[in-house]
Parts: sequence; structure tokens; C-alpha cells
Amino acid sequence: MTAKDGIRENIRAALLDNIGLKILSLLCALGIYAFIHGAENAQRTFSVSVVSIMPPESANRQLMTQIPNEVKVTLRGSRTQLDDLRSDDLGTLQLNLRSGRETNVDLKPSMFRVPTGVAIEEVQPPSIELRWDDVVEREIPVQIARTGEPAPSFAVKGVIGSEPKVVQARGPRSIVDVMQYARAAPFDVTGLTEGVYRRPLPLDKPPKLVIYDVESVIATVEIARELAKKEFANLRVEVVGLPRATTMPPTVKVRLVGSNDDVNAVSPESLVPRVEPKASGADVSKPGSAYLDVLLEVPHVKVVVDPPKVLVKW
Repeated sequence: MTAKDGIRENIRAALLDNIGLKILSLLCALGIYAFIHGAENAQRTFSVSVVSIMPPESANRQLMTQIPNEVKVTLRGSRTQLDDLRSDDLGTLQLNLRSGRETNVDLKPSMFRVPTGVAIEEVQPPSIELRWDDVVEREIPVQIARTGEPAPSFAVKGVIGSEPKVVQARGPRSIVDVMQYARAAPFDVTGLTEGVYRRPLPLDKPPKLVIYDVESVIATVEIARELAKKEFANLRVEVVGLPRATTMPPTVKVRLVGSNDDVNAVSPESLVPRVEPKASGADVSKPGSAYLDVLLEVPHVKVVVDPPKVLVKW
């Protein structure tokens, strides 16, 4: 037998002689190792869900800070216990905020449910800061803008109406008190002609934590023919029935307001401002004077005379 064969035989004997006893010894060693290390203290961090019990609506209190959905809890215990634990085994963290007055909540170990033999090493965050506000109600005017343009020769008359004109906003005082308008979707007047139009319009979403008592309003818009304006200056005032009478001032300015066609059809020669002393009841049988209205009518057109009265002497 060669030296090489001898070495090989020795190795084989070392591995295979008393193989059963050797395997049993290995298993015992592994068991002892697992027992010793399983009993060692270890740390592990779990996530615990947070459930908040809020004040009733009648308390009129609003929490302004965000409460975390979960907190981190670091536990110390045997490795075996910690390995068997799940986050659900720890239950939930309940915060009693019914009074609506707490400004700080300390997260103590006694608030958590843990198995016997396991201790809480750390809670993150260790406390939760809270900020509250009073809940108030206030009337907020509705604002409606318009978009588009009516058909040619037509215009929007006045402002867009709203029913209701105001909405009740309910929410934290710090938000509600600074609100100026409850805005609705714009009213599209594209291509509209003469008439009155009513449409439901949704309100824009209110600020966070605020609610409105309605979600939409009825908007009303009136479309009229576009008005033209034209002025005529230095038109002499005629005194009807008294040719020799005079007026002070002797002339007036006339402004016409109406549709383009009606206003443009009027010529200066057709405008004759007048006063009528006899028809006004003035005694013209003897010399006298009176302040009288200047009269002028133009079909389908609004007439504005400046000044509206003149002093008439006869």
C-alpha cells in the first residue's frame, strides 16, 4: 500500500467510523446552539395602527393637525418570542380625543398590548402634538363668472344672478372667517341672443375641512340687444305756444341710448327739444317765468336731456 492510499484510508475512517454517533453529536450541538441563542434577548421594531376617537359633531371642534396612521414600537424579548410576533398581535393604539381640548398626547408603554416576557424599549414618535379650532358657520356670497360672448349685436345685461345668493359654509374658524366667495362654475354665454337664461351650476369644492350646505346654485343671465350711445350738443329749446319766450340756457345736450339701428337712424334735424308752458299750467296771460321740463321723444330710444329743466321767461 502506498503512502497516498494510507492517507485516503485514514480520511475515510475518520468520516465513516461510528457515523451514527457522529451525526447524533452534531444534532445535539445544533440543538444546544439554537437553545442558547433563542433564549438570548433581542430587539425588533413593529408598526402599530392608530385609531382616534374624535369629539362628537355637537362639540364644534376640528382637529387641524394630522395624526399618524401608525407608530413604531421597539420591543425587547427573547428571539423566539419576537420571531413569532406579528404587528397584528399588538392590536391598535386608541387615542381618546373626545374632549377636543388635548394639545399633547404622550405615548406610554402602558397604552400598548404586548405578550408576557416582552418589554417596550421605545415608541416613535414618543408624543403627538395636537392643534384644534372651533367649528363655525357663516354666510358666504356666491360668485359666478361668465365665459364666451353672446351673438353679434347682443350683450349681457347686468350681473349674473344666483339662487341662492349665499351659501352656508361650515368649518374651522381660521378658514371660514377669511373666505370671501363661494365660486361656481362659469356661465357660458357663447352665441346667446335676447332672453333670460337659467342654468344649474356646480359650486367649486370648498377649502379642505369646509363644507357648504348646497352643492350647486341656479344661475340667471339676461341677454339684451347691445346698446349704442349717441350725443347731440347745442340743440335749441323751442317754447311751444309762446314764440317770443326765451329759455336759459337756450340750448341743451341730448344723449340717445338704444340699439345700433334705432340710434343711427336719428338725425340732428329730427331732434327738437321743447318746453310747454301752457300745458304745464303756467299763467301765460301776463309776463312771468318758470322752470320747466325739457321734452323730447324718440321712438324705441331712451332720451337723456342735459340739463333736464330750463328757465323759461315770457
